[in-house]
Amino acid sequence: MIRRPRIDIELLAAELEVDWTSTRAALLGLYEELDERLLQRTAGLNLPCHRGCSACCHESAVVTPLEFLLAWEAVQQFSDPEFYGSIERGLELYEENRDLIAALDDPARADSHDAIARRLRFTCPMLGVDGACRIYEARELYARLFGCSFNDAGGIYGCALVGAHLAGQTVTLPATRVWASRLAELPLTFKRQVYPYWIAWLYA
Repeated sequence: MIRRPRIDIELLAAELEVDWTSTRAALLGLYEELDERLLQRTAGLNLPCHRGCSACCHESAVVTPLEFLLAWEAVQQFSDPEFYGSIERGLELYEENRDLIAALDDPARADSHDAIARRLRFTCPMLGVDGACRIYEARELYARLFGCSFNDAGGIYGCALVGAHLAGQTVTLPATRVWASRLAELPLTFKRQVYPYWIAWLYA
């Protein structure tokens, strides 16, 4: 296994003309506010989403550069074998899905972005062997909203498990787009890509 270096996130952010301390705090503040809102809105619903359920972790989770840097900060706290293994798995997934990942970056295919994302299916490199997210506290916005928010059509943004669980119930949940718009006000949120893309960005 190749021993690749840990990244100085603060220095990398500075090279991207972003102050990491304040930007990180702003992102964590947004996450905390969202988590509190979701806790209030989902209380008593007994949603099937819980630690250890990985139903949504076998699709193409897309994250902004800002979200990735926070997640990678968490990855860099792993032991050496876990850390190096995460890099290698991420690079393998990038090579296996290079064409579809590149298609996500193609402005000419913006209208088919969702269709491309649906074809990109792999186990998230952040998922542990126990079926739990290894960076749970630093997970991206859409992971927090998945299964407990409304999509643009007014339906549940989530998997079939959640849809079946909430069928026939009247619920009041946050709108995914509202929170995505809040995220877009922060620096380094100009695009979304899958984790393997960002890992390759750092290490390929």
